[in-house]
Amino acid sequence: MESPKYTGLEFLTALKNGEVSPSPMAHTIPMELVAVSEGKATYKVTPRKEHRNIQGGVHGGFCATALDTATGSAAHTLLEHGVGYGTIDLNVKMIRPMQVDTSYYATAELINAGRNIISTEGKIVDENGKVYAFASATLMIIRK
Repeated sequence: MESPKYTGLEFLTALKNGEVSPSPMAHTIPMELVAVSEGKATYKVTPRKEHRNIQGGVHGGFCATALDTATGSAAHTLLEHGVGYGTIDLNVKMIRPMQVDTSYYATAELINAGRNIISTEGKIVDENGKVYAFASATLMIIRK
């Protein structure tokens, strides 16, 4: 869990540097934060055989989860300590099939940050920058 001593960017930087443990979801959907800065985040994501759907392709839920994580992280970088967020809308478009045991990058960046709502966008790309899925997200700031 996030410690109140961290801002969002400090927490994600500590996660990237291995100073805090990843969430359990990062084991279910293999995700490793590889780059983070204000308003931006990039995760390395690798679908495995257990992420296949009934037809044998990588399940769309893999893409949605990876993009939810990346777009949420881009928003998280803006938050002060003790402030949270929740995704209120995630719109995902999958445009080409991903392959099992191949690594991709889920990248996201800020579109707009208001007082209560943050908008971000993201995409899943291969090492050559070819897009496999993209998303827009709307996140609500939660002040405790």
